[in-house]
Amino acid sequence: MTAFKKIFFSLYMSVFLSSLGLGILSPILPSYVDQLAASSLILGVVFGAYPAARTLLMPLIGRLSDSMGWRPFIFAGLALFTAVSPLYALSHSAVQLMLVRFLQGIAAAMLLPVAMSVIGKLSPQGREGFVMGSFTSAFFAGLGFGPLIGGFLRDFYSINAAFYSMGILAFLALITSVFTLKSAPPDPIQVPAGPKVHNPWRIIRDAPLMGLLLFRFARAVGIGLVWVIMPLYAARDLGISAFQVGILLSANTFLTTIFQAPFGYLADRIGHVRSLTAGSFIAAASIASIGFSSSFWQLLAISVGLGLSGSMIVPSGSALAVSLGRTRGMGSVMGLFNSSLSFGTMIGPVAGGWLLDLNGVRTVFPAGAFLAMAGLVCLLVLYREVEISKV
Repeated sequence: MTAFKKIFFSLYMSVFLSSLGLGILSPILPSYVDQLAASSLILGVVFGAYPAARTLLMPLIGRLSDSMGWRPFIFAGLALFTAVSPLYALSHSAVQLMLVRFLQGIAAAMLLPVAMSVIGKLSPQGREGFVMGSFTSAFFAGLGFGPLIGGFLRDFYSINAAFYSMGILAFLALITSVFTLKSAPPDPIQVPAGPKVHNPWRIIRDAPLMGLLLFRFARAVGIGLVWVIMPLYAARDLGISAFQVGILLSANTFLTTIFQAPFGYLADRIGHVRSLTAGSFIAAASIASIGFSSSFWQLLAISVGLGLSGSMIVPSGSALAVSLGRTRGMGSVMGLFNSSLSFGTMIGPVAGGWLLDLNGVRTVFPAGAFLAMAGLVCLLVLYREVEISKV
């Protein structure tokens, strides 16, 4: 096995096991927090604490990983995941849960963007969509299986069993990484240097990067609504069980997991921007339909649409980030790329909770769909033709 394949496998398993733990929370945490929160807005704030930590720290950690090395951040992130997970079971107020979510966000800031930057540096030119799609499938595979496990543990054992199992999975990921991430990576692809992004103000002047970040942010708002407000709507308004909610979330992520590598391969040939455009239209239509659904089966059909759209968007967005990262600093770009995702998933639940309190569920999801399309427009306008021609 080559050095690249060893590193790919090690990081893939670390990301998979840690995201599996996060997926366990998806069908059970909204209802759990809802019992402790005074309003839907507080619910959104609690969920927003996790992406808030990621948003604040990922650009810094990405930049540091370019200069200090990536292994210490991978190990530290997994260790913190392990330590924080049991604290969910010990929390008895919305404030305590918010602090736990913030700490877990710090752990996540050290893991996925750093791992993506390593794989991005080593991806062969012209195959970025396929390689990044294959790698990020680890994250979605974990999120796909996790809700099924979480819903099962909640319905047949207890909610604390779900929390502790999350910690066990994070510990397994830590052990896996310690024993497998030993070999030095091969030399990354060498390309001419371009504008660096260490100075935050340079981002505003870097139109292609800014377009990609705005697109990523807008899509993330929709993700935040789907993963937080939809489970609450399904459980509270439609009476759907935790296990059924887990099926809804898993159907979405399973399809994204299965199809993003082949869709990434296709996008390498037809163009990543075209793939992002098609996926965005499907995603917007699916999100807008959630509030008009009245049964489990209707929500399941919507989850299928979201899964297919994600398999088009995720590898192509990552491929564009890799192309920009090669000339602007891979760790820095991946940090910003994932930070924009976290910022969107932080804003999504808070704004969704506010709209839910104000006007009800039927206004929440159309607003998310509109913002998703606005993000696509920003990408098409700012990601200049000279950049599109390269990818």
